[in-house]
Order: sequence, then structure tokens, then C-alpha cells
Amino acid sequence: MDIGTVLLSAGVAVMTSAVTAYLTSKLKTSEEHKKWNRELALKYARVVNTNPAFAQNLAKPAAVGYLVIDEREGVPVSAEEPRKVPIPPNCRLVLGRSAPPADISVGDEWASMRHAAIFSDSAHVFVEDLGAKNGTWVNHNRVEATPVRLKDGDVVKIGSTRLRLQLHTK
Repeated sequence: MDIGTVLLSAGVAVMTSAVTAYLTSKLKTSEEHKKWNRELALKYARVVNTNPAFAQNLAKPAAVGYLVIDEREGVPVSAEEPRKVPIPPNCRLVLGRSAPPADISVGDEWASMRHAAIFSDSAHVFVEDLGAKNGTWVNHNRVEATPVRLKDGDVVKIGSTRLRLQLHTK
């Protein structure tokens, strides 16, 4: 084995180690970012229940959009503004009857404890049914096994509660 082969092998080993270290750090950073987004989304959901105006101002710069929680079907629309829940990018929020176990409570006896999940990437929002007895509906169409990509203005129904998607226009 000549010196050139030894040096080439050493160089390849060093490059492999450097690339592995770089990719490992990126993966850890990505996992930490997802964890941070999830924690932030849960804090938003809690703040929405106690101080909606503050929550909207806090979430506006980062949110993909909002879920506007309307009155239940058959109940007259109240004079109060509907609750708006920010949807952070790259996050998953569980909707249900009460929190916990749901991240966002709709206070609806017809909703399951963990009824549906709303999740987003950096630009799109999706809904999936979590096996709810009464099903999850988007614009009067039942959500089946695969998640449904939502568009601005789509209405999601869980139990007897309507949730309207309001996307940010950029």
C-alpha cells in the first residue's frame, strides 16, 4: 500500500466523520425545532382560552392561519366574536371535547375526547379524523382514512361545532 492510498483513505474517513457530524446536528436541530413548535402551539391554545386578543397578537407573525371556532349548529350566533386559534407552521393540534386530552377544547358533548387533528407544514393545513364516533366532516364530506388538505374558508365540523379555516395571505 503506497502513501497516496493511505492519505486518500484518511481523507475519506475525515470527510465521512465531518458529514456524519453535520447531518446528526441537523437532525437534532430539526427534532428540537419540531418540539419547540409543538410546545409553542400548546401555549397558544391555552392562551386563546384565557386572553384571546393577546394570543392573536402573539401568534400573528408565525401562524399559517387560524381556526375560527363558530357556534354549534342549531345555536344562534352570539354577539361575541368567535374564538380564533392560531395554527403554527409544522405543528399538530388535537381537537376534542375538553382539554386535556385535546389541545384545543370545543366544549361540545357530540365531540369525542380526541376527535380530530389539525396539522400544518409551512404553507398548508390538513385535518385527520382520529376515529371519532360521529366522524369529522369538511364542507359536508366525511374525512375518511387519509388526511384532507384544507383551503381558505373550508368548514370542518366535529360533533356539532363548526371550525372555519382562515389562512394568512402572503
